Amino acid sequence: MDDPLAVLHVWPGAWGLPSLDPICLTAILYAQLTIPGKFSLMESTSPTASPTGTLPYMVHDQTAVAPLSSLFKYMAGIGINLNSSLSSAEKAQSTAWCTHAEAGLGDLVTHMLFAQDANWREMVYPTLIQMYRVPQRYYAPRRHRASYKARLEAAELWVSPGEEVAEIQTDISLSSFKQTKKKEENHKARFARVFEREKILEKARAVLDIYARLLGQSSFFFGNKPTTLDVVVAANILLMVRPPFPDDLLPGLVKTSYPLLVSHADRVHSAAFPESHAVVPVTQEGFSLMSFIPRIF
Repeated sequence: MDDPLAVLHVWPGAWGLPSLDPICLTAILYAQLTIPGKFSLMESTSPTASPTGTLPYMVHDQTAVAPLSSLFKYMAGIGINLNSSLSSAEKAQSTAWCTHAEAGLGDLVTHMLFAQDANWREMVYPTLIQMYRVPQRYYAPRRHRASYKARLEAAELWVSPGEEVAEIQTDISLSSFKQTKKKEENHKARFARVFEREKILEKARAVLDIYARLLGQSSFFFGNKPTTLDVVVAANILLMVRPPFPDDLLPGLVKTSYPLLVSHADRVHSAAFPESHAVVPVTQEGFSLMSFIPRIF
């Protein structure tokens, strides 16, 4: 009897990528490289059946596996071990760098998706609305966004409404004094916005520089084939450059200043999906009463 397909439950795909979530995208790329043809995707917005209450998770042969670190171990055990050629020291380094990348690069991705107002309002929010059923679509996207606020505030990457401001037009009906005061306020707001955006660029460069130096001119971080670290970094870079972000602040930085990281991400994606018709079976999670209960993500 054939071994049943593993089912990888993930946030749905968007913008030409199989998932809009960096951790889920990492799991998908990893599965394609380790157990190709032996798994399917279940798109979900309600991880109530996950062992950790989060996405992604995998169900295989009546076993539920999560979080991502456990998924790596499980898929390496039933398929190809991407780190098999690494020395003990390199494996330890890879584990440490993976943890760093998930946090550092992950913060940049979540900032772009949920903290930059134009990206959220014009791209992410409309996309999330289409993924939820009624009535969840009326509250779940904003609640999902809010779940990242504490993390991004700790990383100093949460942009408050007072910092991400549009130019305010001066009302010609105002008195000369009020117009002057309004212009001063607008000038201060613009200055604050420029300062905030430059601070974000500095933080992004500090993280991206690390992986640019680590990669150098090599095709992959260790040797001549993808390892776990390559997958983690590539998933985050892909989500920085592939979606059509209205605010091009960080996508522009990555594309112009870190082209080797972009090429590396494309290389890993091509290794995972070597042909345009290499499609993973995808289904959508069925109706569940539990999914209608409001929850914090």
